[in-house]
Amino acid sequence: MKTLIITHDTYGTKAEVNARTTYLSDFGEWIAEVDATEIRSACDTLCRGIKNCSCEALRGEAAQDDDGKEYSILAT
Repeated sequence: MKTLIITHDTYGTKAEVNARTTYLSDFGEWIAEVDATEIRSACDTLCRGIKNCSCEALRGEAAQDDDGKEYSILAT
């Protein structure tokens, strides 16, 4: 399991999620599969106190190791 730090693009708020698995897609994009419940919880953290905030197209960076990769978050 890989811990990722996700950042809201608009507001700069941050939260951590744990990816079940990560892989390179056929299109060359790194994907992190994260439990949907954990994504909802992270979204609550990212949007706390912000009106009309949404958590679409989240991206994350590795927190545990510095692999330099950016991941698209896929809720599973």
